[in-house]
Amino acid sequence: MLLDLFYKKTSMVCIDVGYRNIKVVEVTVRKNNNIFIENYGIVATPMDCIKNGAIYDVDRVLSVVKSVIKEQNMKAKNAKIIMSGTNIITRIYMIDRVSGESDDFTVKNSIPKFLPVDVDNYRVDYKILNTIKEKDKEKYKVFVTAVPKNILQSYIDVLQGLDLKPLAVDIPANSTAKFFNREIQTKDMDDYYSKRKFKKVESDTFAVLDFGSETTIVNFLKDRVLEFNKVILSGSANIDEHISRELDIPLQEAERLKKLYGMTTPNNLSKRDHVVTYGKVSGFIERLTKQIAKCFEFYLERCYGTPISKIFIIGGGSQLSGLSQYLFSTFNVPVYPVGLLNLKGVELKKSLDRDKLNYLINSVGISL
Repeated sequence: MLLDLFYKKTSMVCIDVGYRNIKVVEVTVRKNNNIFIENYGIVATPMDCIKNGAIYDVDRVLSVVKSVIKEQNMKAKNAKIIMSGTNIITRIYMIDRVSGESDDFTVKNSIPKFLPVDVDNYRVDYKILNTIKEKDKEKYKVFVTAVPKNILQSYIDVLQGLDLKPLAVDIPANSTAKFFNREIQTKDMDDYYSKRKFKKVESDTFAVLDFGSETTIVNFLKDRVLEFNKVILSGSANIDEHISRELDIPLQEAERLKKLYGMTTPNNLSKRDHVVTYGKVSGFIERLTKQIAKCFEFYLERCYGTPISKIFIIGGGSQLSGLSQYLFSTFNVPVYPVGLLNLKGVELKKSLDRDKLNYLINSVGISL
């Protein structure tokens, strides 16, 4: 468009290093903050390079990222990368406001009491979410993030090895919060839920569940500000392993059966692979949902949270057949599977394959 000539554009390569796949997206952020996806590539993560988000072999990861950038002819000169895994520690806690002390001093002085780590070996950031009055005392509600410095450095090494200008290393929770700080288009699903009975909650608090291959990340946002984050050490790859062992088949075939049958209930005519797959999938999701429910309880009871009005589900595992219906029946609030094209202000080149866009939410989120 001719008008684009008057827009300031910032182009960047955004990288999401996952346990199974590495996602690389070339994004242009325009002056009006609309996002244009120029190109993307998804490639298998080299074996034994990543464990719980930690990069053990920077050179191999760097080689794969460089090959994607070259093959997809990405031209951006800037780069961001997103961390993942269980080494990221987040905490939400309440502390008393101390008269005569600066907010920064009060919070930093409290961090060693609430983080079970040697803070000298971690990069620690915090945000004061709000101030609450309790029995004539003012308290700060604080959100703290801590990342081991040596693991953080491995991601920085990947960025610096790309011959691009490194802009930022981010975490999934922050990327998700940025993504959902925009209008999410859910009209079709709203029509679906308008015909169903559920507990309507008047609240600006919602959950975002990120179903990954190795982990499931639970986020709660109030007024579109992140207030809670928890990484559960279970992901969709665990389902593949259960099916593979039970049927004595390769993991790739187990994954195919998982995608084929999902949580579809078998009948008397169903094949054994359907019956086994359903049992493993439904059993896993039931256990995982109980862990998610505990996060809901913790947020409400221990974090001064407000009731959840809706749930958004993202990530490759969110595409599991029957998952949104199961979560709806469990939590009794609307559940919305969300992809990139549900986000207002996102465009992509017409020639790009749209089938894998659901895997790119975190990659695009860090561009914002």
